[in-house]
Amino acid sequence: MKTAEMDKLYCVSLLVYLAVVTPPCFSQICCTPDVWIADMFLDYGIVFIDSNKGVPSTAYSYINGTIKATYDYPNQRSYLKLQGAEVSPLIPGPGVPYDTTIISDYKNGIQYTIGADGSCQKDKVDNMTKQCIPEDAELVSTGSLAMEWNKVENYKFAINDDSTSVDATVSRNLPSSSCNPVHVVYFVGSAERGSGTMINLDVLNVVPYNIDPSVFDVPPQCRNARFKMESDDNKGLQRILRMGIFI
Repeated sequence: MKTAEMDKLYCVSLLVYLAVVTPPCFSQICCTPDVWIADMFLDYGIVFIDSNKGVPSTAYSYINGTIKATYDYPNQRSYLKLQGAEVSPLIPGPGVPYDTTIISDYKNGIQYTIGADGSCQKDKVDNMTKQCIPEDAELVSTGSLAMEWNKVENYKFAINDDSTSVDATVSRNLPSSSCNPVHVVYFVGSAERGSGTMINLDVLNVVPYNIDPSVFDVPPQCRNARFKMESDDNKGLQRILRMGIFI
């Protein structure tokens, strides 16, 4: 496979899980608290078919890892620390380690991506929106988690016209409209036939209204970092980023 195609797959692999935003919820069943932290287990797989010039080239990638997340809606910012490994036939050896920090400053429209070596890249990011189960979601099943009073509900819904289906299990703090994510699966379609993405998240240790604000401190080397050039591929990725990986 050509180097450009390898770079394209790597870019998709790196960026697809970065955002903590969803389309606006004008009406909803429940939403997460405005401020929370959580630990997550991530499984992410992508199949990419490039049919450029009529000669299809196929590749796939799988990422497994953990995420430490901080979500601060009132101050329009989020923090993700991902550690794991990627496996792909394009990568020599057993796999490539991941150790990446993403700080999103939605007020100023900037997202900082900091590598394990201290390198920093800047990207533009859209407005932050609430994390909610939409009102038109289908309730599939109900139950309890650990304790009878800790109610859980499983919903299925689609996100606008992005060919994305979502299966989300949340714990409900009844009778309030608040809920916490427990398990979320995204199936993301593609304009390229046979291509697609699956994102699986197990969410643990959700703690509302208790965060460490220092995680949002941007490292000095990021201040003078240049913005990445936005290609046509990145414009397509922005639709995925706006979709988000949380409820």
